[in-house]
Amino acid sequence: MNTIRLDWHDYKYFPYELRLADLEVRRLLGAKPIEVEGALQVRVSAPIDTTILDRFTYFRKITTPDGKVVIPLQARLEATATSHGDPNKLRKQGTRYSAHGIHEYRGKFNPQIVRSVVNLLGLDPGDRILDLFCGSGTVLLEARHQNYDALGVDMNPLAVAISNAKIAAARTAPASLRKASEFVIERVTKKWETHNAVRNEWRKKHKSSDYLTRWFPLTVLRQLTTIIESISEIPSSALRSVYKVILSDIVREVSWQDPSDLRIRRRKEPAQDYPAIELFVSTVRTCTETITAAKDHIQNNNSWQRAVQGDSGNVKTLGGRSREFLEGGIDCILSSPPYATALPYIDTQRLSLALLDLATPQEIRKLDNALVGSREVSTRDRLDLELKIEENRECLPDMVWGVCKELKAAYRPDIDGFRRQNTPAVVYRYFSGMARIMSNATEYIKPGGYLAFVVGPNRTTLGGEMIHIETPEMLATIGEKVGLKLIDFFELETYSRYNKHSQNSIREERLLVMRRM
Repeated sequence: MNTIRLDWHDYKYFPYELRLADLEVRRLLGAKPIEVEGALQVRVSAPIDTTILDRFTYFRKITTPDGKVVIPLQARLEATATSHGDPNKLRKQGTRYSAHGIHEYRGKFNPQIVRSVVNLLGLDPGDRILDLFCGSGTVLLEARHQNYDALGVDMNPLAVAISNAKIAAARTAPASLRKASEFVIERVTKKWETHNAVRNEWRKKHKSSDYLTRWFPLTVLRQLTTIIESISEIPSSALRSVYKVILSDIVREVSWQDPSDLRIRRRKEPAQDYPAIELFVSTVRTCTETITAAKDHIQNNNSWQRAVQGDSGNVKTLGGRSREFLEGGIDCILSSPPYATALPYIDTQRLSLALLDLATPQEIRKLDNALVGSREVSTRDRLDLELKIEENRECLPDMVWGVCKELKAAYRPDIDGFRRQNTPAVVYRYFSGMARIMSNATEYIKPGGYLAFVVGPNRTTLGGEMIHIETPEMLATIGEKVGLKLIDFFELETYSRYNKHSQNSIREERLLVMRRM
C-alpha cells in the first residue's frame, strides 16, 4: 500500500470547502482520506495517473508515494493573482485570477466551486456544459481553463459581453494581449494629452447622451468617449470587447452614482471631475498582468465556449452553433440561478449599458422586467398572477404553491408597503419561469447527465411575519416533476456580500444536484 499526501493551503477554509475537498479525494482517488496535521492522506493500492492530481481544487501541493510533488493547476492559478506566483505563500483564496477579475459583476460565485463540481460529477475534458444564467461567465471561463465545451445564456447584454470578453482574453496569446494593451494605453493617453480627445462632439457618439449627462460630469464623459474611440482602433474585434468590459468595470467609480449601492442612487457628495483615463490605464495594466500570468499555466486547447443573449426558458430559439451545441446533448447543466427576488442586475449596470450602447434607457427597463426573478411587476400583471396563485394555473408542485399562498395570505396593507404587495406575485412568477426553464433545458441533458444549481434560500417579511422561501428545495421538487432525480443537497456557507442589504441576507447557498436517469 502506498500513501498520497494532500497539503492544505495556509488560509482559512469554509466548512463546505473542506467537505468538497474530502469528496474530491474519494471521487478522484477512489479511497477514503484520513486527516493528519495540515493535510489529508490516502492509501492507494495501484499507481496513480499524476494528471488526475492536477485536477484537485483545494490543496496547495500533493506528494505521491515516490516523493514527486504535484502543484495542482488551481493552486498555480490562484498564486498568479495573490502571491507573486508561489502557491506556498498563499494567505487567502484567490478568485480573481486569469480573466475572472476584469469585471466585478454582482452576484457571481467562486470559480473554485465550478472546478470542484465537475470533479465530483466525474466530467471529463471535452464534455459539454450549459450555463442557463451565465452572468459574467465564471462557468464559461473555467470551462476554458479545464478543456470543456460550454454554452452560456443570459438576457443581460452586458453579462454576455463580459462573458465573451473573458473567453477572448483567455484565448489570446500573452504577447498579443500585451501589445493590444500598450496600443490602447498609448492611443488614449496621446489623444488626451495632445487635445485630440473627443470634446463637444462626444454627444454624437452615444444614443443615450441626454441620459448620460444626468449621471456623469461633462469632463468625465469626454474622457470615457475618448477611451471608447481609442478602443475602436484595435484591429481585433474580440480584443476590443475585452477593453470595453474593463472600461465598464470602472464606470460606476467615475459617475455620480453611489458605487456601493445596488440601485441607481446619487452620491451624497458628487464631484465635478473624476480621473477616468488614469483609472482605466491602471486597470488595463493590472488586468493584463493577471491574465498573462495565468496563461503560463493553461495549456492551449480546442475547446469551445460562447455566451449568447437569449431566453433561458426557450433555448430552442437559439440559432447557429448554439443550436447545434444543444442538439449534440449536454453532459451537465451548471449554473447559479437568481433568487426568487433577484439582485437588480440590469439596474445596477444601467450606466454601462447606456455608455456602451448595449441598451437605451427605455430598453433597460424592459430588460429589467424580463429577467427571471425580477422584482418589477405592473398592477395589471400582479392581479393576474394573484388569480393564478388561487388556482395554481401553472401547476407548480404543492410545496411551491403552498408558499405562494402563504405569502398572499400574510400581506397586510396597513403595515406592508406597496412593493411588498408584489411579493406573492413575483415569487409565483419566478417559480413558474424556473419550471419552464428546467423543463425546456432538461430534454437536452444526456441520459445519465446532471443538473447542478448553486442557489440560496431567501426570506421576506409580510404582515410582520418572517417567511422563508426555501428556493433550493422548491427547485428540486420542480426538477423531479420534469423528470430529474435528486442526487444531493450541499450546504455552501458564504459571507454576507453587501452590508447595505444585510438585513434580509442569508449567509448560505446550496448546491443542488439532480440527474436525468
